[in-house]
Amino acid sequence: MKRLLALTLLTLAISGCDKAEQATALTGQCAKDTDCKGERICESGQCVNPQPQQALLSKPAAIQLAPAAPSVTYVPLPVSDAGAGPFTLQQMGMGSALNYPSRAGVINLMEAIVEEAEYTGYVTIEKAYAFGPSRYVLVISTGEGGNACPASTYVFSFDSNAEQVDGKQQVDGCSEMVESLAEGNTLTIKKEGSASVVYNGQVK
Repeated sequence: MKRLLALTLLTLAISGCDKAEQATALTGQCAKDTDCKGERICESGQCVNPQPQQALLSKPAAIQLAPAAPSVTYVPLPVSDAGAGPFTLQQMGMGSALNYPSRAGVINLMEAIVEEAEYTGYVTIEKAYAFGPSRYVLVISTGEGGNACPASTYVFSFDSNAEQVDGKQQVDGCSEMVESLAEGNTLTIKKEGSASVVYNGQVK
């Protein structure tokens, strides 16, 4: 008799659990974490996504980058009657040479600037600038214009890596007075005519 009573109670308990699980499945509620799919957990009878740790919720701290290096600017070079920086002036015949000591030997840059380098008369360096480690911009005046123009003025850029003039422009005007203004990566050269503007150390 006792055995029968125990068996009956066990059957009722199992039956009650099955009904509870069936009710849970029907209502979408849960009794324990395993009642929920995937990584969801049971909280207050409902399957919910687990709350991430507070540390994961907070945004990662911004990476501290080194301050940006200042942009390259024009650096004026001291100018004398003999030259400026690595450039030197030399009188020769009816003209003047503007020499640069290249790896292959001394080269006369006036040959890349004017059509007849041997008839330049005088050559004067008006302004000279370094731009970064390997670029130069020079403003020169010559007497090639003769009586028609007291001074012909040119601005040119020189690449010391390639050892060549990589851009030139004649400055508008005949005046012997030349003004220049360097601001950041911009260089403005002006006589009495239109201004010539050079960006980033290269005449275009």
